[in-house]
Amino acid sequence: MKKNIGIVGCGIISLLISYKFFKLGHKVTIFEKEDLQGFANCSTTAGGMISPYSEQIHSDKKIFDLGFDSIHRWKKIISELEMKVYFKTKGSLILAEREHRSELESICTRTNRYTNSNFKIITSKRISALEPDIDCNDLIGLFFKEEGQIDCKQIINTLINFLSTHNCSINFKTEVKKIQNNSIILDNDEKIKFDHVIECTGSHTLNNNNIRAVRGEIIEVSAPEIKISRPIRLNHYRYPVYIIPRENGAYLIGATEIESEDFSPVSIRSAIELLNSSIAVSRRFSEARIISLSTNCRPAYSDNLPKIRIRKDYISANGLFRHGYLLSPLIADLVVNYCLKDKKDKNLNYIYN
Repeated sequence: MKKNIGIVGCGIISLLISYKFFKLGHKVTIFEKEDLQGFANCSTTAGGMISPYSEQIHSDKKIFDLGFDSIHRWKKIISELEMKVYFKTKGSLILAEREHRSELESICTRTNRYTNSNFKIITSKRISALEPDIDCNDLIGLFFKEEGQIDCKQIINTLINFLSTHNCSINFKTEVKKIQNNSIILDNDEKIKFDHVIECTGSHTLNNNNIRAVRGEIIEVSAPEIKISRPIRLNHYRYPVYIIPRENGAYLIGATEIESEDFSPVSIRSAIELLNSSIAVSRRFSEARIISLSTNCRPAYSDNLPKIRIRKDYISANGLFRHGYLLSPLIADLVVNYCLKDKKDKNLNYIYN
């Protein structure tokens, strides 16, 4: 039976849920309070790394268990869309200075234990063979060949365009005031009933469920003379710093992790830390040109694990923290499966709450 689905929010989770419902022949209506022009949220202010192994630096083992097949899920989605999206699966590197070898060994041991793998620390010679433009004389690292990345803005825009041109209703500049079970009440008090209402509004959630906001800052630079082909993570003393290549010589440098619901512009301290980290990877980043500095807040629960919360026909999918692009394809599948009463997925016990 064809279902009528209402979705609040227009981030990567809500768009993938909408896409999967559409592919199965159901009607989808999306409500987003922001305008399409200049549209930005934590899904567009992100690195887009698909890195189940690398996330073991600071994450629960469940993150690996939930995200280990994410690359394959993304490959399927992108092949179905038949639109150009920057998506690479050349692996990723974690780098550290030699004097911090014990920290890297700890990461290696933890990753091997969690993932039943046999990763080993690689030398500067191996790093140079993988990425010749890295200044790696004093660096050691870990190489995870089964990881990848996706351009966040491209996939968000691609999904919006695909859904809009396939008769999915996306209502920008439309604020939802309240959700009552399977009904949405708009700011003008109009009440619209659906078979299911799914809320994916991140730290702006209407039903707070103990969500907190974690500030993240990111810098985009242009450095076409540098040729780095894989995401690079530095084992920074306060938070993991990544450098992610994009098309046309662009790189993303991020992201800070600050316990604050603060959407103000990037601070000088954060900008200096992030830019210095890039120069530690390659001195030529000192001549890069800054394209943009962006800030947003990631939604997180106290355990930093995502949750799907269900009250009759109201469903909340939230709390993806740093793992939005790693876990969103699975979360979308789980939400759709629940609504269609297909509860065979082994991951249900991890996430339903």
